[in-house]
Amino acid sequence: MIWVTWRQFRAQALTVLVLLAAAAIAFLVTGLRMHHSYAAELAACAPLNACDGSTPAARALGAQLSQLQRSYEPMFQLLQLLVIAVPALIGIFWGAPLIGRELETGTHQLAWNQTVTRTRWLAVKLTVVGVAAIATAAILSWLLTWWAGPLDHLNGDRWAAMTFASRDIVPLGYAAFAFALGTTLGLLLRRTLPAMAITLAVFIAVQVLVPTLIRPHLLPSTTTTFAINQAGTSQSHGFSGSQTEFRFDLPTPQGAWLTSQPPVKNSSGQVVRIEDYPDCFPEDGGGRGDDLDLGQIGACLAKDNLHETVTYQPASHYWPLQWMETGIFLVLAGALAGSCLWWIRRREN
Repeated sequence: MIWVTWRQFRAQALTVLVLLAAAAIAFLVTGLRMHHSYAAELAACAPLNACDGSTPAARALGAQLSQLQRSYEPMFQLLQLLVIAVPALIGIFWGAPLIGRELETGTHQLAWNQTVTRTRWLAVKLTVVGVAAIATAAILSWLLTWWAGPLDHLNGDRWAAMTFASRDIVPLGYAAFAFALGTTLGLLLRRTLPAMAITLAVFIAVQVLVPTLIRPHLLPSTTTTFAINQAGTSQSHGFSGSQTEFRFDLPTPQGAWLTSQPPVKNSSGQVVRIEDYPDCFPEDGGGRGDDLDLGQIGACLAKDNLHETVTYQPASHYWPLQWMETGIFLVLAGALAGSCLWWIRRREN
């Protein structure tokens, strides 16, 4: 049975092996060049303790690192999208036709009349192709995680939705889930194209909903309230109607994932707007903080006991969340595979 499954799957497997080899060469060629440039720039500033941009020479080196980052940014985004798309493609082109095409063309009748039981027939197919799907995602994820190391360090945000979903072990869970989902839909719908379309729609919905509704709540987050004072170092703005809310970037722990940052409030809990403090925000700055002394602004605002609350996941939660999210999707994949086996067994009776 394993040999028959391999013969049916070998064309797809060989195609993927060729594509993986080509991808590995591209990753290695560009990655080695980028890692070398990145290491050279850091080696130039580290002995002088000047990597923080506090001196003209350090700022020049920082500009070179920024140029390095901009040079690889288009490829960076493309490769992230590729690794995220691979599980969807696996579900569409490997999962949905696996059983759906057999049922649609009627070839399942021949397979089910052999000495091999339907349950074993399906179990072998799920195992062989499922392992290939997970291995494909693992190789691409490892390549991207290594390749993008310097850029991830420069960006300083491994919690971004696309970054988290395309690094380390999470893509393995996505690949297993997408494959099992496509197989289940093909089995239930008995049509390949509808199963492919629904698999894609569900996977896109998962990629949108998980980072916003599920991932932030898998582990307890930390909530901290900061008083607004001269410690404010930078400023960003959001807009609500015709009024301008303002927020300070506050000293959350390095590497933390900021999941919520409501606007500044006063001691009564009311949202404070820039228009309420014309003396603190000069007219020539347009209330946007473009060229304002943020230390002076913080000192001006501190007199009214203003505060800002932030909620974040600490950096130490990165790997636990990776494992938890991967585990969730592996469990979902197992449940879908189990439902397929149950359906096949029920059809035997």
